[in-house]
Amino acid sequence: MKHGNHFKDRTGQVFNLLTVLSFYGKNVRTDSLWLCKCECGNTAIVTGGHLVSGHTKSCGCLADRATHGHSRRGHFTPEYRAWFNMKNRCTNPNTPQFSDWGGRGIRCCTRWFNSFEAFLEDVGNRPKGKTLDRTNNNGHYVPSNVRWATPKQQIHNRRSSKGEPVVPFVDVK
Repeated sequence: MKHGNHFKDRTGQVFNLLTVLSFYGKNVRTDSLWLCKCECGNTAIVTGGHLVSGHTKSCGCLADRATHGHSRRGHFTPEYRAWFNMKNRCTNPNTPQFSDWGGRGIRCCTRWFNSFEAFLEDVGNRPKGKTLDRTNNNGHYVPSNVRWATPKQQIHNRRSSKGEPVVPFVDVK
């Protein structure tokens, strides 16, 4: 079968966790598509460009593994969303109300910032009806200052408008 002047048969080649089984066809942009078998046993159809560049490394199972089952193809658990949003509030100036967190100097400990697994180990699974809360709203996201709280607990835990200073940051590694 003729595939074009720039066609390179990738059958049998291995890219990260994917082994190319066969040519699958072309997409609407005329990219070559390949049927691949992942080490986990699933199959995936991947463009040749994504295989070669390393953009696609697995059938999607790597994302699942990276968060210990707390991410399933773009659907995240409440614990993972809480961790992601905590980091985003502290570091992303484009986040709504950044001024209430990162803009005030609120930080996240390095242990949690670099590892969802460490965060989950320290705070545990989210109880139904609760969300992540800092017990001292002028304190940082560190194990001694975070809990899962009810909406009622959070209402009673708002900072006053007096503009109290943020607690000095002591990192937990």
